[in-house]
Amino acid sequence: MSSYEMLSVEEPQPISRTYQYRKVMKPMLERKRRARINRCLDELKELMVTALQSEGENVSKLEKADILELTVRHLHKLRRQQRLSSNPVIDADRFRAGYTHCANEVSRCLAAIPGVDVQLGTKLMTHLGHRLNDMDKVSPLVVQVSSPYTPPGSPNPEGVYVSHTYNMPLTPASSTSSRAAPSPTMDCQTQTAGLLKVAQISSSVWRPW
Repeated sequence: MSSYEMLSVEEPQPISRTYQYRKVMKPMLERKRRARINRCLDELKELMVTALQSEGENVSKLEKADILELTVRHLHKLRRQQRLSSNPVIDADRFRAGYTHCANEVSRCLAAIPGVDVQLGTKLMTHLGHRLNDMDKVSPLVVQVSSPYTPPGSPNPEGVYVSHTYNMPLTPASSTSSRAAPSPTMDCQTQTAGLLKVAQISSSVWRPW
């Protein structure tokens, strides 16, 4: 054999361990990745089918692209609902509705307790009404209560009931958003209609603070 022929023969290059590892592991990792994707898509499909069926939609078969598209839509819908639920205007309407309900309960308690001082009850209801007006400056709503009254210094053993009035200016919902959809404030105020006319709107209230 000549020297030329010896040089022409190429010796095989050694294969590195890193290359061997990648060659073996890459297909295995790819199979695991696809298995994870398919498993998650199957779980997501079950969740979306359940959510859509609860909303009245019947879905029998979904492709992978359909599952992802419906999931994106559903998440956008949940996000919009969350924004609406955290609307400060709606929260304020709910607070006013709860405040109005509590004030009406106080008014009914004052009407049910015999011998309550009229001036004390009037000042208390005036104070509650002024605080409600501070939340939203609107014309006061007329609230009427009928309660047993015993004049100071003269007992009333017969329990004669005479009507007197408490000042309870209530605030109707006035914002544009409240007009578009019925607010809990309007529902609460509807229940308060048909009671006694309110008096002493400008009565001042002493407070210790």
